[in-house]
Amino acid sequence: MSETLLTFDLGTTRLKVAAFAPDGRLLGQESVRHREHRGERGAYQEPDEWWSDACQLTRRLIQQDAVDPAGVLGVSLSGRGGAGVFIDKAGKVVAPPWSGRLHVHELRALMEWRKGGAFLPNYASALMAKLQWLRGNEPERAAHVAHALYAKDFLLYRLTGEAVTDWTSGPDGPTWDPQALAHTGIAESLLPRPALPWDIGGHVTSQAARELGIPAGLPVAVGAHDGICANVGAGAGVVGAYAITLGTHAVVRAITSQHPAGAYRFYILPPDRHVIGGNAVMAGRAVDWLLDCFGYPRDDRRAVFRQMDAQASEVSVGADGVRFLPFLSGQVAPEARPGASAVFAGLGVDHGQAEMYRAVLEGAAFAIRSIFEQVRGWCGEPTSVRLTGSGAQSPVWSRILADALGTSLEISDAAVEGRGAAMYLAVALGLQPDIDTAAKVMAQIQHRLEPGDARHAYDEIYASWRLLADATRPLDTPG
Repeated sequence: MSETLLTFDLGTTRLKVAAFAPDGRLLGQESVRHREHRGERGAYQEPDEWWSDACQLTRRLIQQDAVDPAGVLGVSLSGRGGAGVFIDKAGKVVAPPWSGRLHVHELRALMEWRKGGAFLPNYASALMAKLQWLRGNEPERAAHVAHALYAKDFLLYRLTGEAVTDWTSGPDGPTWDPQALAHTGIAESLLPRPALPWDIGGHVTSQAARELGIPAGLPVAVGAHDGICANVGAGAGVVGAYAITLGTHAVVRAITSQHPAGAYRFYILPPDRHVIGGNAVMAGRAVDWLLDCFGYPRDDRRAVFRQMDAQASEVSVGADGVRFLPFLSGQVAPEARPGASAVFAGLGVDHGQAEMYRAVLEGAAFAIRSIFEQVRGWCGEPTSVRLTGSGAQSPVWSRILADALGTSLEISDAAVEGRGAAMYLAVALGLQPDIDTAAKVMAQIQHRLEPGDARHAYDEIYASWRLLADATRPLDTPG
C-alpha cells in the first residue's frame, strides 16, 4: 500500500488532480481543460462539470496505479480566487460563476465604500458584489441561495457537505468583517466559514467516496488560494522569497513580515506573513490565445507548445523586432490601465508564426519584469526566485524570463500548486509540524537557470517595449 496525499487544483483554465507521497514526490497528475459555456451572463463554467472532472481524473489515477485507494491519507485543495458559486440547501447550483462584468457597478460601490476605512479585501468584495447583483437582478433565484462559495470551496462542499474557505480566498483573516456584512445586508451564514489552510474542513461523504473511488471518512484539508499554494509548494513561503507563476495570469509574489508602505498586498499568508506583488492579467493566457488565432486544435496543446517553442528558439532575441503588449484584459500592475489592449508592433512581410509566438513570450516576460521591479522596490532583493506554473515547463520561455529579469530562477515542476495543498494536508495530519518544515522536506526544484548574455540585449529591448506601452495610451478604452 502506497501512502498518498490527494489534491485538487482548480485553476482558471484547468483542473489538475495530483497524488503525492508524504515526502513530496509526485506520484501522478492528470488535468483537463474547463469547458466554456455561453449564456445570459456571458461566458461561464459549470461547477458540476468541475466535480465530474475531479471524479474522472481521480479514477484515472487509480487505473494508472498512481493512487491506491486504500493508501489515500486525505484530500486537500488549491484554487483560483474570485469566482462565485451560489448553491441552495440541497447543494444544487443556483447560479454558476460568470466571467463578465455584470456586477461591476456593485463592485465599484463596495470599493468606494471601503475607502472610508472598512476592511474588505478584493476577493471578499467580488463575492459580495456578485451576490448583490443576483439579488438586485434575479431576486427569485437569489432567494434560493443557501451558500455563496469560491470555486475550490465548491469542491470542498461536494467532498464533505461543509461550506468552508481559507483566509486568503475569503475575508483575509479569521472572520468576516461585521461592517461589511451590515453594509451589504449579507448574512454571515451565507458565506463560507473561514479556516486555516491546514485545518480539517470536513470528511469525505459516502456519496463523494463512491463517485471518486476512494474510502469514505477521509479528512479533507481546507487548502488555500492557488497563489499561496504556489509559493508554499515551491518552498517560497518564507520571508524574503519570491515566486513567479506563469499560468493563465503571470503573477509576482513576495513574502514579507510587514506590509511595506505603498505596496500592493494580495493577502495574508497565515498566520502572520504578507504576500506582496502584482498580476499581469492574462499574460500567460496570451500564448493559448495566439494558438487559437492560428487555428491550432485545443485537444493536445502540449505537442503544439513543443513545436512552437522549437520554432521560437530559432528566432533571434527580440523576436526580429516584433513587440507584443499582453494586455488582453487590460493592465492592473504595475499601474492600473483597465482600458489597455493587446498590441502587436513591428510586424513585416517577412514575419510569421514563429516571430509572433516569440514576441508573445517576450511580451509576457517584460510585463513580469515591470511588476518584478516594482515589487523589488517595495520588498528588497529576493533571497530566491522560484518559477512555477505550466509556463515554467517551457525551456524557451524560462530562458527568456531569466534573461529579461537578469536574475537566476529555480524552477519547480508542473504540480507545484497541488504540492502546496499537499503540504497543508501533511500539517493537518500531523505528518509535518508546520509549513516551513514541510517545505524543506517536500518542495521539489527541477533545476536552477542563470541569466545568460542575452540579458544585456533585453535591457534595451525592454526599454523599447516600455515606450510602446506608453505610446498606446491614447488607444485605451474608457474604464
